[in-house]
Amino acid sequence: MKSTTARTKNILAAFDAYQNVAEAAMDGTPAMGMFSGKAGLGKTTAGAWLFSHADGILVRCLKADTLGTFLERMALDLGLEARSRRADMLNFIVRELAFQNKPVFIDEADYLAEKVPVLETLRDIYDLANVPIILIGYEQLPKKIKRLPQLLSRISQHVEFKPADLDDINIMANDLVENCTIDQALLEQLLKASKGNFRRITVGLGYIEKFCRSNSLGSISQSQWADRPFFPAGEF
Repeated sequence: MKSTTARTKNILAAFDAYQNVAEAAMDGTPAMGMFSGKAGLGKTTAGAWLFSHADGILVRCLKADTLGTFLERMALDLGLEARSRRADMLNFIVRELAFQNKPVFIDEADYLAEKVPVLETLRDIYDLANVPIILIGYEQLPKKIKRLPQLLSRISQHVEFKPADLDDINIMANDLVENCTIDQALLEQLLKASKGNFRRITVGLGYIEKFCRSNSLGSISQSQWADRPFFPAGEF
């Protein structure tokens, strides 16, 4: 499989949203974004791709996070060499984000959304550093964010990630699979089996590619694949 990010509809929507919040930050208008959706729809992939593209900061939240541990990881990512008090870490984060002009991508933000003090501090960071911030989480994230209207009012872009369709799976097959052309009927079979889950589709495409390579096939049809599983036994 090629080491690249397929330009699916979700990825392109996320890129457009990021571009909008980046421009909004320069204009001084609300510059926070939110990516939400069910597991396996490419939210983390989009965040990681944008983080790399924009040379930003990517922070993955943990269920056990406190305000202190969250600030500590963000500060370390920005170059803080030693642990400090919360107030010192917050000052360091704001100063470095403003100086480096780095956007912030916060994955698994659902965990933050249950902790109002962390959300309020995140709002402070946004207000003081004036850099784009993208929150990434599951489908319940928007409802959780509504608990803090002051933060919600700063979110100007919301991308709700959708399951893959036929166009998406064709893009993925073209962008990810090497040295093998997959028949349209087989792609439709994989799409149905995966229920539009991008993670499952990626696994399935990998299995098909491996089969082609092992059998020296430059292309593969539905009949050649037969009833082989697309996913590991017991998974998905």
